[in-house]
Amino acid sequence: MNESADKKKYLDSLFHSFGQQYISSDPIQLVKRFDNPEDQEIAAILISALAFGQVSQILKAGNMVLSLMENRPTEYVMNLDPSAALRHWKKFYYRMVKHSDMLRLLWVLKSIKYECGSIGRWVLGNYRKTDIHLGITWARCVEQMKISDRKLWKWPRSRGIGFNHLLPDPSKNSACKRAFLLLRWMVRKDEVDLGIWEGLPTAKLLIPVDTHIQRLAFNIGLTNRRDLSAKTAMEITTELKKFDSNDPVKYDFALCRLGILKMCPKKRNLFKCKTCPIFEICRL
Repeated sequence: MNESADKKKYLDSLFHSFGQQYISSDPIQLVKRFDNPEDQEIAAILISALAFGQVSQILKAGNMVLSLMENRPTEYVMNLDPSAALRHWKKFYYRMVKHSDMLRLLWVLKSIKYECGSIGRWVLGNYRKTDIHLGITWARCVEQMKISDRKLWKWPRSRGIGFNHLLPDPSKNSACKRAFLLLRWMVRKDEVDLGIWEGLPTAKLLIPVDTHIQRLAFNIGLTNRRDLSAKTAMEITTELKKFDSNDPVKYDFALCRLGILKMCPKKRNLFKCKTCPIFEICRL
């Protein structure tokens, strides 16, 4: 068996080993709390925007946001009154993100829903067949959301970078892990991902690169890069396309579990490494 076939065998096995039963280790669990696709897409945008830091802290911040929305995302957004909400949300913060940053994002989502009915329909309207990857599509969406914010938000704004931080922009050449995570959740469909933004091709997704994915991808030779950049995301995704050209990002959830659940040690430890499901293709 050649090296590429060997990697595919182990990665496919890994993919089938980590499914719905591991949702509790991932922020998508907050999105899957809802059955209505309209609620899911709003929750997904909010939770993915907050998906920086430790999972426990992301879950805490996400739960606070959903609680402030009375666990009725669509209804809350469509009836949002910023004048009242600014008082109700004043105790919310998560690192650099303040209450008005979150409300500005909700206000933009409200305008999108009034205009298009569905956020997914709006995203699909921004997709071009010439887009090499969906990061280009999402960059177009981010630009429009920032324009809408400047035009429509008439209330006080928090100081700092909070609002812009909620909308990672793939055109800036960073890894944009949170943007690509959102797209994975919304475009792919299996027992983990929701796949409710139909019409967008899974083949054009980019892998969400965080420290776990970068380290594991380096360990098994999917990249030689050590940085968290758009180039790293492209390089890893290109390698994964050799194993599934139509759905290269399907391996992301399983690979990330190895890091989050500490199944792959940060430093080589032969005793622990031998229990890792991809030990045989690790080059360390």
